[in-house]
This record gives sequence, structure tokens and C-alpha cells, in this order.
Amino acid sequence: MTIYVAAINGRGVAAFHAEDGLDAENRAGDRAFRDDLMVLATGGLPLWDGIVDIQVRPALSGEEAKWRASHAKAIRHGNIAANDDTWIAFLVPLASFERDQR
Repeated sequence: MTIYVAAINGRGVAAFHAEDGLDAENRAGDRAFRDDLMVLATGGLPLWDGIVDIQVRPALSGEEAKWRASHAKAIRHGNIAANDDTWIAFLVPLASFERDQR
């Protein structure tokens, strides 16, 4: 199982499983995934502004460990099935972003 990271401005923001690099690029390009990146925030700002490129790369060992720990916790808590590999682990603290807060 290969874990990839979506990085924005050089910062890894989300880790996820993909079969290969093309599958990872497709997952990062998914409309629902990108919509989540625009409504989730860290430090009071959205994770993604909808404009800058989202880079996809293989996860670093620490990022992969965070994904695996988050995935295992989700299974333990009954949030996902044991064979569900669509889990996304966000690598930054999250909050909802309200556009009218700016």
C-alpha cells in the first residue's frame, strides 16, 4: 500500500492511499477533495485557495506513519471498515473556514 501526500506551497496537507502516481494525481484532482481543501482551514486560512497548484508526492516516513495511525484509529472507532483504503489523514490542524470571517 503506497501513501501519497497532497502538498500546497510545499507543505504536506493531506495523506492518502493510491495504487500508483497516476491514481494519486487523480485523487488529488477529484472535485470533492479540492472542495474540502477550500472549506477546511488551518491557522485561520483555507488549506487551498483554489488557484495554486496542488503537488502530489510519495509520503515521507512521518507522514505515512500519521496516515497509518489515523487509519487504524478510524477502524477502531468504527468510522471505516478495516479494508477501506479511501481514508484521508490531514497533516495539519483543521477547522472549518467561513469565508465571511475574513
